[in-house]
Amino acid sequence: MLGGAFLNRLDKFGMWILMAMVLGFVMTGYGMTKHIMDPVLAKYIHTQLLPLPLLIFFCIHVIKGVRNQFKKWKIFDNDRTLDIYAYALVLSVTAILIWLFFR
Repeated sequence: MLGGAFLNRLDKFGMWILMAMVLGFVMTGYGMTKHIMDPVLAKYIHTQLLPLPLLIFFCIHVIKGVRNQFKKWKIFDNDRTLDIYAYALVLSVTAILIWLFFR
């Protein structure tokens, strides 16, 4: 259901978006410190626009690694239980990080 093939597609899609966001994050960081772009705009993008989507897509990217590591450790006998636990773990960590971001 939400295991192997779906997770691979989700990771491939999220990986490219994550890469673009990380590059944007780096460029806006240099924009603030090295003035390669308007520092006010760079600070707004760097601190207001990019952190939340970057966090979400990073957690999407991490799900595949967490699932594969649990499968390697052979913690769960059933793949469905493995998927549920991996998704629940990553979603709870994501929720905590989002809460900390808005706090």
